[in-house]
Amino acid sequence: MSTEYPSYPIAAVGAVLVRNGSILLIRRGYSPGKGLWAVPGGVIEVGESIEEAAVRELEEETGIRAKPVGIVWVANVVVREGGRVRYHYVIIDVAFDPRTVEGTLRPGGDAVDVAWMRMGEVVERSDVSETTRKLVSYLMSNPRPPLLPLPRF
Repeated sequence: MSTEYPSYPIAAVGAVLVRNGSILLIRRGYSPGKGLWAVPGGVIEVGESIEEAAVRELEEETGIRAKPVGIVWVANVVVREGGRVRYHYVIIDVAFDPRTVEGTLRPGGDAVDVAWMRMGEVVERSDVSETTRKLVSYLMSNPRPPLLPLPRF
């Protein structure tokens, strides 16, 4: 199934890594959101768990590996165009433990850039995806947000 004009919503993950008041973001190289900063992430592959997908996307797009600790946010992203739904993703954002970070920061996959950004700056920037700004606003209001456990089945 194509991700454009889908017949049903597509399951995806985001990798949320916050350290010292900054969040790890990538600049998207492809639509939707081409050119915008967002949390690393992408579509869950067939047979992949939420945790596996989040770990894979984090490493593919940033070069970083870390331990996932739970689900922090869920977003329903619908992009309409000409009266039709062009994109529809249900994104499960997985939080990672910043104390477990390994690897060398570099963009990869569909990321054209990667950077740590101060969370206060993220919510003010127009070149950050709306979904990411909402997530960061939530995180700033809830410095220790409740985490849902990652499914183990």
